[in-house]
Amino acid sequence: MQKIKILIIEDARTQAMKLKSLLESTGYKVVGVASDSNTAIAFVKSTNIDIIITDIQIKGELNGIQAIELIHKTREIPTIFLTAFHDDAILREVSKVNFTGYIVKPYLDEQLLREVRLATLRYGLENIKAVTEIGNGYHFNQNERNLYCCDKIIELTKQELALMQLLIQNIGQVVTMEAVELMLWYDKAVSESSRRQLLFRLKAKIHGLNIETVKGVGYKLHKEV
Repeated sequence: MQKIKILIIEDARTQAMKLKSLLESTGYKVVGVASDSNTAIAFVKSTNIDIIITDIQIKGELNGIQAIELIHKTREIPTIFLTAFHDDAILREVSKVNFTGYIVKPYLDEQLLREVRLATLRYGLENIKAVTEIGNGYHFNQNERNLYCCDKIIELTKQELALMQLLIQNIGQVVTMEAVELMLWYDKAVSESSRRQLLFRLKAKIHGLNIETVKGVGYKLHKEV
């Protein structure tokens, strides 16, 4: 069974390292520790993550709630919020985001681990396959972040891989252009021609797979049978 992969977003280093140690000693894999919103978003773009544990007050342009709201536009990752605040204004802001757990500091280790375990069970994370079969000889290995065709690795650029992974995570569903831009370019302006060129280059490397352009909406990867 593969380990559950967790991203910690916490700007207090001592607290972050304590949390990392607790999770790893319990059998979870901490794939990253981010102290600010930009680093957290970069982790999500480049790493396969099962659960996010985030403080609300973090460094960067966005607070923890805003960062998760942005992340969830591209990937619905189970999220547990940690905070020293529990006033009505914070609760109202959190309520606008799809979250799994909300823990007020200080908390007991058992309380945090219980929330992580509940997220694991609720989302069936222990049953997620590391390999996604796409069809026509293609499969994607989530752990390696590699696309294979007939057991040979398809060489993709960083952006091609990010787009392919986003399509695979939503296979059979339309991925909006907004989601693509958020995941690949985040805070940079991008032209329609840049999106088209990226899609053209990707399609040229994956003959036999069907990526449909839904005009004015986004893109859909069809699973081949």
